[in-house]
Amino acid sequence: MRILGLLLTLLIASAGTARAQYNVPAAVTGDTVYETAVVQRASLAYDDEGMAIAKDPELGWELGASLDFLTRDRVPGGEPLKFTDVVLFRVHGLLSIGRRSELFAGVDILPKQPSYTDELLWQGGLLGARTTVNKWLSGYARVQGGPGLARDGYWGMGEFALQSKIDISEGMLFWDSTLGGTYTHLLPDDEARDDLWQTELLAQTGLAFRERRGFFATWLTFGFHFPLASAPEIDPQTRVDVQVGMLIGVTRKLDLFVEASIFDRGDLQDPRTTLPILSGGFDQRRILFGFNRRFGSRQR
Repeated sequence: MRILGLLLTLLIASAGTARAQYNVPAAVTGDTVYETAVVQRASLAYDDEGMAIAKDPELGWELGASLDFLTRDRVPGGEPLKFTDVVLFRVHGLLSIGRRSELFAGVDILPKQPSYTDELLWQGGLLGARTTVNKWLSGYARVQGGPGLARDGYWGMGEFALQSKIDISEGMLFWDSTLGGTYTHLLPDDEARDDLWQTELLAQTGLAFRERRGFFATWLTFGFHFPLASAPEIDPQTRVDVQVGMLIGVTRKLDLFVEASIFDRGDLQDPRTTLPILSGGFDQRRILFGFNRRFGSRQR
């Protein structure tokens, strides 16, 4: 019944994060759904007499992977997490649907953890969709879930938002902003304990710079989570996150990227302000190294 409850939670929350890729903003890759559609409509084929004719748009998809190094400071009654103590391996895929929409999915596994912990190898999965309204506005929804810390039950989260991308410097500098909401639900193994939940208002804003040909890009993003409502047993705090990243385009189909981020969530001295989730459940710093490989019509 608890597994069924988790699935229902994920489905209800799917009214659910912004980036189709795990971390790289769409403004940086230069391959948003709308831009891809423009390229597809402009694609031409030629008949035997050399006359240009329109051809059907080519299917586009994307695969990527990354290593995410998670650290935290020493806390009362706990051990610090140093660089390489905890490493998440992430794999994601994306598929363009029609001219304006795309589906994406991903999975997280935990190949490296401290000797004194016993977390599950599988740490979560996500499924989402994104659609583009015009060149500057899009919307997305995603659901994700995974195991709790110390294998204590499971958690599920839904997120939905509108995202704007405003070109402020002729295709080189973009102002990226997001406004939406999140819902998180915890299902502990102990049936005597109540399920825990919380809802938050999500607001993100930042700048992304992309060299005209797309072979170099960088971004700086600030994120805010404002608590709206929660179960009495938890006490969510206003959170502020910072992310800075850099991308190098090896070819028009392959990008390498690195991102450093700080995630703020409550105080470990007060467990009611944190969540029993490894990725994002408590204050942490992260460095991520990854790549994206595009196929078909998806290109820089």
